[in-house]
Amino acid sequence: MAIDYNEIVHRNFEGMKQPFVNFLRKNFKIGYDDIMDIYVNVWIDVRDNIRNGKTERVKSWRSYIFKLGWRQACRFATRKMDIPSFDDENFDADAFEREYLKEKEAEESIYNDPEMKAVLAAELSYIPDPCNKILKMYYFDEFSMKEIADSMNYSDARSANVIKNRCRDKIKERVLNAVRRLGILNK
Repeated sequence: MAIDYNEIVHRNFEGMKQPFVNFLRKNFKIGYDDIMDIYVNVWIDVRDNIRNGKTERVKSWRSYIFKLGWRQACRFATRKMDIPSFDDENFDADAFEREYLKEKEAEESIYNDPEMKAVLAAELSYIPDPCNKILKMYYFDEFSMKEIADSMNYSDARSANVIKNRCRDKIKERVLNAVRRLGILNK
């Protein structure tokens, strides 16, 4: 029986996104953008694994997606921090959700700060291509990684994603340095 990747994506991609984010945020100290990159990479792996016949025995797509996400987050965490232990029994979902919402509210207050917006706009204007194009296509035009790869003549979506991550990290560092110099963010 052939597995239809488009059908799996259509049924699961949006519905699994928030539980996936929550799952990784409770188990790893990874930022939202990095988790979303992991999520996109997981779906790229799912597509590739379906094409290569490696998913014939998958009984639960949710478990499969979360397992792939866990593996990628562990690889990411070995670069950034210690890998956490997985302990579902002692996890307090309500406390996690409260902390997540508080953190999200704090982030939004920074994003809505007029000084912060001015710094971001100034720093964005100095980003050279290809970073400028990639970040605009991804964050503003909402292109998929495949569309970006095709538009920028990269070999595949994963290559485009790696380049986008590097560009994002560069602009993040530039903005953080600028707001620290201006005293907007004291970290």
